[in-house]
Amino acid sequence: MAVAGPLISMVDRVKLDLGDPPIIRTESPEAARALVARLLPRRPDYIKVWFVHQQGDDLAAQEAIVKAAGDAAHEAGLRFAVHATELAVAKAALRAGADLLVHFVFDAPVDEEFIALAKARQVLYCPTLFVVQGYPLALSGQWRATPAEAARADPEILAMMDDLAEIPADQRPERVARLMADPKPPEPPRVAMRNLRTLIDAGITVVMGTDAGNIGTLHGPSIHREFALMKESGLTPAEILRSATWDAARALGTVGDTGAVAPGMRADLVLLDANPLEDIANLQRVHRVLKDGVIYDPNVLMRLIGTGTH
Repeated sequence: MAVAGPLISMVDRVKLDLGDPPIIRTESPEAARALVARLLPRRPDYIKVWFVHQQGDDLAAQEAIVKAAGDAAHEAGLRFAVHATELAVAKAALRAGADLLVHFVFDAPVDEEFIALAKARQVLYCPTLFVVQGYPLALSGQWRATPAEAARADPEILAMMDDLAEIPADQRPERVARLMADPKPPEPPRVAMRNLRTLIDAGITVVMGTDAGNIGTLHGPSIHREFALMKESGLTPAEILRSATWDAARALGTVGDTGAVAPGMRADLVLLDANPLEDIANLQRVHRVLKDGVIYDPNVLMRLIGTGTH
C-alpha cells in the first residue's frame, strides 16, 4: 500500500524539512486540493491527512480543509486516510469523508454519533495501541526487547535501542533526562482500549496496525505487543486474527488476493507450532514462512540478515 508523501497536515514539522518535506501544513481548502493534485502522479493508494487540532484552532475551518482533500482524493478514485486521535477530531474526519481512521480515539469514550458516522462511512479503524507506550519506554531507558523482538527484529535497530545509556547525562535532551531520572512504567491507553471493544461490538471494521517506525515500535515483531493490548482490550483471538488478515486486506485493497487461505489467493502463509485461536501469543511460534509458495525457515533468514547475506 502506498500513501504518497508529502503528508497533508494541520501543523508544521520544520525539522523534518530537508528540501522535500514529508509533512506540509495546508491552510485552505484550495491548497489542500492543489496538494492532492500534486500527489496524484505518484499513484498512491491513499491520500492521508494529519489532522492535528490544537487549542485555539477553528475546528470547522480545519474540517473544511480536510473535506477538500477527501473530496479531491475520492474524485481521483483514491481512498482517504485521516490521522485523528480525539473524539471531536475523529467525528470531523468522518464528516469530511475519511475511509480509514488512524489511530485510536484516546481522549473520551466513543458515542452514538461517532458510531453512526463510522457506520455511514463504512470506515476502517486502525487503533495502533502500543505506539503510545513505545515512546516513554524507549526515552526513559526502560525499553527491553520481547522474545519475539529479540528473535525477529532487525539486528541493527535492536543494537540502537540502548544508545541513550551511552549519552553522558549532561548531554541528554531535557525531556529524556527527566524521564530517565524518574522512570515509570507507562500506562496502556485505557480509554482507547475500551473504545476498541465498543467499536467491535458495534460492527465497525478494525484493522490491525502498529505505526511502526516510531520510537520504541519496531517494524515486524511489534505486532505481538499490539496483539497483547488488543487481547487486554477484550478482543478474542478470532477477532484479532481477522483484524490482521481479512480486514487488513480490505485496508490494503488486496481482498481476493490476500487475507484468507483459499484457492486463488496468494500463497503467502505463516505456519505456526501452536494454535493462535487458543492463545493469540501463539502467533509468535513461527515454524515456517511461505512467500509466493516458497518455504523459508525464519531462523535461517534471521541469520542471513545478521551476516548481511541476501
